[in-house]
Amino acid sequence: MTARARTRRPGYTLLEVLLASVVAVVLLGALYAALDVTLVRMDANRNVIVANDLSRAVFNRLTADLSNALGPLPPKSGGDGSTGSAGTPAATTATTSASSGSTPAASPASAGDPAASAAATGVNVPFGAGVVGTDKQLSVFLSRLPSALTDLDAINAADVATPSDLRRVTYYLASDGTGLARQERPWVTADGVWNAADPDRANEAAEVVAPEVKDVTFEYYDGGTWQSSWDGSQTATDGVSLTGPPRAVRVTLTLEFAGRGGAKTKRVTQTVPLRAAVGNYLPADAAATPAAAAPPTTPGGM
Repeated sequence: MTARARTRRPGYTLLEVLLASVVAVVLLGALYAALDVTLVRMDANRNVIVANDLSRAVFNRLTADLSNALGPLPPKSGGDGSTGSAGTPAATTATTSASSGSTPAASPASAGDPAASAAATGVNVPFGAGVVGTDKQLSVFLSRLPSALTDLDAINAADVATPSDLRRVTYYLASDGTGLARQERPWVTADGVWNAADPDRANEAAEVVAPEVKDVTFEYYDGGTWQSSWDGSQTATDGVSLTGPPRAVRVTLTLEFAGRGGAKTKRVTQTVPLRAAVGNYLPADAAATPAAAAPPTTPGGM
């Protein structure tokens, strides 16, 4: 019986297979590490871009509001002529109401609106105060062209009342820490009618403009030092002129973004100058200014 010659088929040994598997695992691990580093850097760069865009948008909105802030009025230009007060009659009325023990009445609009009743009373802010705030809240009293005046149909309508150009804009942190809120309301310079610096928090969820903001700090420059609070309704050293808005407001935002490996925080700061601030200049009292001399006359009444 003749034995057939058996041909051996080529193949890999077990050792060769193990070595190839180890090399493949090492290469895949190096590729995963490179991809992970790339993704982490991309995520960090994306957060930087988002933080810059968000902070720029918030600072642009705040700068636009502060650029329209009201400035203090010169003495005896709008208040009681006998006292030289630079405030409005509303401030005098508030003092009278406080001394008599009466409570300022709420406006008709706020009387029927439960959301408005929370802010319908409070200490009156005199006209020209401009900025009132603390380190966590900023209220800007400003003058802005009403949107109704830019609508041609509304302008041509004879039965449409012209709205007021005075607004109160307040920046503050939401109560539940969900972000930075911005509230804008018409400002009525009347006794106890939406004339307070505190916002109405009844619907603050709809007024959050930057949920990524977890903390905010406002600082006020008086021309020499930075203050943690500002009350523009106080009088200057002459006892008559209002202090008005500060020379500048410095805003520091703490942003938080979700990223790989946990939340990332970023702090951004910007200083906004105020054009309406009078600084250290005190306007002259109208009573102390001598009357203008009468023009000389010529014979014949010419």
